[in-house]
Amino acid sequence: MAFAVLYLPLIAEFGGSRGEVAMVQSAVLLVGGVGGPLIGWAFDRLGPRRLIQWGALLATGAFVLASRAPSLPALIAAYGILGGLGLSALGSQANMIVAALWYPGARGRAIAAVDLGTGFGAFCFIPLAQMLVSAVGWRGTLLAWAALLVAVVVPLNAFQRLPAREVASPTPEPAPERERWTLALALRSLSFWWLGATRFFAACAFPLMNTHMVAYAVGQGVPPTTAATALGTVSLVSLAGRLTTGWLCDRIGRAPTLTLTYASAAVGIGSLTLLAVTGSPLWLALYVVFYGMAQGSSGIVVSARAADVFAGASFGAIFGWLTLAAGPGEALGAWIGGEIFDVTGSYLGAFAFAVAALAAGVFAIWRVRPDSRRST
Repeated sequence: MAFAVLYLPLIAEFGGSRGEVAMVQSAVLLVGGVGGPLIGWAFDRLGPRRLIQWGALLATGAFVLASRAPSLPALIAAYGILGGLGLSALGSQANMIVAALWYPGARGRAIAAVDLGTGFGAFCFIPLAQMLVSAVGWRGTLLAWAALLVAVVVPLNAFQRLPAREVASPTPEPAPERERWTLALALRSLSFWWLGATRFFAACAFPLMNTHMVAYAVGQGVPPTTAATALGTVSLVSLAGRLTTGWLCDRIGRAPTLTLTYASAAVGIGSLTLLAVTGSPLWLALYVVFYGMAQGSSGIVVSARAADVFAGASFGAIFGWLTLAAGPGEALGAWIGGEIFDVTGSYLGAFAFAVAALAAGVFAIWRVRPDSRRST
């Protein structure tokens, strides 16, 4: 999400179209998604501590190189490709796997609690990033991000651990069912592909909105700092949304929860479109509330659902391959938002695309095999 505050300065620096500059973030998201199987494989072999620390060091080097990029292709290579690989090790994938393995009896709530850091970090980080860009430019901001990774992320993850052995679920599946899930078998399961489809469509919608919301709001006359603060506040609201999602996930089931949260996101996107019609800041505030309540919900629901079906010795690898679906979706969403604007001169078509992707994601999650955790 922090790329949103770099977006307009990069357009001014390199003179590219919005679609061309959005390719930087598309590369980050695509590499992050394509790197999912590698991250899952490394998680099963290295554990979360070494994986995250090495990823932080790789991302640090990428930010330093990107701060010296003389051209847009060089920025795509450094920030997008190299940075995307490092950041993929720092993303929610590893932490969600840890939570799912530690707390199998309350996966929705555990994953939501872990994922609170994503929302709170974005709330704090995005306004700070906007102030840094205003004070020292985008190049200096990247150097500050690199320093933060080395000073905070690397030492804090020295405490990251897995349980000594998989914690038993209060209602375990029969041993043959749980032990049979290898990566090869999972890839032949329809549940795997429907979960992958859910990830793909969510990845189309949310990165599109997160990448282009600030540029859209500024285009409607909202000051850049206010727009960046609104984007950061989305993440603050998402703290309540993530907790609610986790609670609902364990209470009413995975698919009903995703249906409710995506409906909330659609209402938020619809509110944002009305900012262009009336210019009233009320619509931006409604977007922050309704969209913010849904921000992060897809990761919580899909992670919990995947662990319901595939938890076991190979879950890291299976979940890593499942995240492969997110990369193309994220890259498509971030790029197509700028491309639609370049072609039509408006973001309204891009927002309609995001709502359609949310609807497709709801359809996909309901196609996963019956949810044993759904209340009756």
